[in-house]
Amino acid sequence: MAEAALRQNRANRRRAQSFEHLVQAGLAVIARRGLYETTIEHITEAADVGKGTFYAHFPSKEDLVHHLIRHGFDELIAAGRAEAPVGRTPADRLAGLIRAQVRVLSRRRDLVILLHQVRGVLILQPEARQRLRREYQRYVQSLAEACRQALKGRRLGPAEARDLACAIAGFAAGTLSFDMLVRGGRSMQTPPGRLIKAFASGIAAHYAPARRPADGSRPR
Repeated sequence: MAEAALRQNRANRRRAQSFEHLVQAGLAVIARRGLYETTIEHITEAADVGKGTFYAHFPSKEDLVHHLIRHGFDELIAAGRAEAPVGRTPADRLAGLIRAQVRVLSRRRDLVILLHQVRGVLILQPEARQRLRREYQRYVQSLAEACRQALKGRRLGPAEARDLACAIAGFAAGTLSFDMLVRGGRSMQTPPGRLIKAFASGIAAHYAPARRPADGSRPR
């Protein structure tokens, strides 16, 4: 009985190791070759496993990409939830939320490239790959909720919260991807803190409650 359990534990460890090797290889190869050019053979060769091992974990390349996207967004969502409530003012809280997204992406060049390429696929094929689209929607929904928390006391409807979430996602990922582009794809530079603060302060000012004039008339 103990020997059978030991064999099972060993098999589970090998399976977990091969899974992790495939995940890391998938990220690295897609970042190097691009989503469109990467094949299952490229990934298994980089992971030093056979195709049978790949299919034991993932039915297709898209299933692996879905896993990578989902876990990338999980990391971004967790960072936002940990950071967003911190700060005395709405601008401070928004800046914290943005910094949290930038901090994750700035150390994940592979994730920036993957998110950028999958976003392009979803735009070009709006009716396809609904599983991947739902992951982007889940991320935007989480950011929208974090924005409402950061701007508590401000009236922010669902559509406005979604638009603001898309703007923050675009600021974080777009700034880093363009920085990578102009640097020739070699590295990324984190946006300076003053730029993040200015962006957050502008948003907070836009959604600040209108002040009643000193004469008591209604604000215009």
